[in-house]
Amino acid sequence: MKHLHQGPEIDFQPHRGPVPLLELQDLRPDDLVIDVRAPAEFAEDHLPGAVNVPLLNDLEREKVGALFRVKGSTVATDWALNQLRSRLKTFLGHLEAHIRDQIRVVICCARGGDRSRHVVQFLVECGHQSMQLVDGYRGYRKSVRRHLAKLDFPNLFVLDGLTGTGKTKILRSISKARPHSIIDLEGYADHRSSILGDVGLNPVSQKRFESRLFQFSKSIGSRPGWILVEAESRKVGNREIPLSLWQQMQSAPRIQLYAEMELRCQILEADYQTEEGWGPLSERIRSLGPHSDYDDEEIDEMCAMLERGDTKTVAENLLERHYDPRYSHQMKKHRPIKTFEVLETDSLAAEIVEFLDRFVANQGF
Repeated sequence: MKHLHQGPEIDFQPHRGPVPLLELQDLRPDDLVIDVRAPAEFAEDHLPGAVNVPLLNDLEREKVGALFRVKGSTVATDWALNQLRSRLKTFLGHLEAHIRDQIRVVICCARGGDRSRHVVQFLVECGHQSMQLVDGYRGYRKSVRRHLAKLDFPNLFVLDGLTGTGKTKILRSISKARPHSIIDLEGYADHRSSILGDVGLNPVSQKRFESRLFQFSKSIGSRPGWILVEAESRKVGNREIPLSLWQQMQSAPRIQLYAEMELRCQILEADYQTEEGWGPLSERIRSLGPHSDYDDEEIDEMCAMLERGDTKTVAENLLERHYDPRYSHQMKKHRPIKTFEVLETDSLAAEIVEFLDRFVANQGF
């Protein structure tokens, strides 16, 4: 595509005139959605496949907000325009880096307001056809919430088992063969769903968690078969599972995993090893106090064992004294339809797939 920003004549002159509009329901999978919100807004959540070309950075957005509150909209707008004009060619270059011939360009902001409308005007003046997404990210967010409020997976099964039985690893192995049959709640949350569950990870926002679940639900369409999800409490870390899904999980048939303590320790050690070593785990263990039966001396000793490399003893201690007493109680509330012993991940994943296929066929789901 020919880029049109070589000359010195480009400018950013917002006006109140109309721009081409696109409703969310008319968005196509191959449309290019450019989100012009600040990076922090985009990081919290965004439309699937959107790219971020921010009109203002995070600090500038905060400054505009402060000016708006203290001095009014005119002063705030003028300051923002001066910031943008100081790097206008760079901004246009970042936009053009994503634009391709024959691809519709859709500009998104928080509410389908001035930011996206002004960028559409700017692009059109620079020779690039584009449209403003009506209601912006807010419209998408409303759609996500409406959809999640009425989730319905009629062939839902729950994979249960004590901590360290490798439930998440088994699910992800199954997803390689059946990518549209696994709800990976811990993957969506970037959290292992325990007080130690974010060690080495970067948990996402509630909005991003819900957006990922929404995308999965939309991706499966009306495919027949079964859906498998890992047993969880109502929250995955601090991310809350939508009530519609949570209620289904409570009544869904359960498959249970069993593993010997030695293997469970190995799995736990692998899960909590990070690039920074055992420091992040030690730090989190020290925060266990109010949430566990450990006293300060016991916590100090566990951290010292990690420093000495005695990770197996720490893993076994955590399983026997912290995890098992909590999750065994919850598991007793549900009778599994089948129990599998964990020996090797890939073969067990294939065995579970075969069992579920046969079970659904025999039940006439």
